[in-house]
Amino acid sequence: MRNGRNALAGLVLMVVLAGCSEQVGGTAVSAPDTASPSGSTSAESPAPSSPADPSAPVSSVDLSVLPGTWRGSYFCAQGETGMELKIAEPVNGQVEAVFSFFPAEGGPPIESGSFRMLGSEQNGTLVFRQQEWIEQPQGYVMVDLGVATVGNDTMTGRVAGSGCGDFSVTKQPS
Repeated sequence: MRNGRNALAGLVLMVVLAGCSEQVGGTAVSAPDTASPSGSTSAESPAPSSPADPSAPVSSVDLSVLPGTWRGSYFCAQGETGMELKIAEPVNGQVEAVFSFFPAEGGPPIESGSFRMLGSEQNGTLVFRQQEWIEQPQGYVMVDLGVATVGNDTMTGRVAGSGCGDFSVTKQPS
């Protein structure tokens, strides 16, 4: 009986780990004919770093400091992954961005890809929401980003998605 349980636990662990090795992490884009490898089609929202304060100013993030190329990494189930966020000039309180992912130096070998995002202030938190793929590797899904801090040419936050954690990027010289 014990050997059967150990074998079953080992099999479950192998299936879980095998499934994680090909995903960027996060959730699939909601679409009628598309589902993530896990079968989920709902999008998760990044959790704000602090509770929403109704008395807070409408815009606590200066969007004018964001345009440019930000480079760093994030952590999801597959391990540390390189990322680049190219952010355009703000228009009507929003910023368009392109999120690119690739193998991080010393990280696991993964596919590269990119997708469009739209950033805006939501309840005092800057949130980048997935929009559409530019280059989608097979089996990968898009993620959203919740920004915790922007300052001194560094942006940090959390990747919204199952098995994902923090990201940190540094603004690159123009």
